[in-house]
Amino acid sequence: MIARALAVVLAAVAIVVAVHALRADHRCAQVKAEAARGPVGRLAAIADETAQRCGDPRDSAVLTVVLTARGQRGTALQLARRMTQAHPDDYLGWLIVWRLSGDERAHARARALNPRGTPA
Repeated sequence: MIARALAVVLAAVAIVVAVHALRADHRCAQVKAEAARGPVGRLAAIADETAQRCGDPRDSAVLTVVLTARGQRGTALQLARRMTQAHPDDYLGWLIVWRLSGDERAHARARALNPRGTPA
């Protein structure tokens, strides 16, 4: 009887966690979509929202590409630097900082973290 009650409680917790994760992913997708079509004057705020709403550094990486394509290289670099602070052991943020700024220390860090994924 106790095992069944525990299983029901665990299932309820799993459902709550799944719904929360799905909702967070949806909010992140909304922010990325807004970056592609939103007004240029709002892109810095969108970058901030992305850093807050999107937990995966790859989401922020996608946004740095969008920002750069929309002529917001400085904002993209700021977001990439935030990526390196939030995820210092993920090579992607360091790689983007290097690509946008030419910072050789960022290149060395990216290369140390992922030699195969970082150009020589």
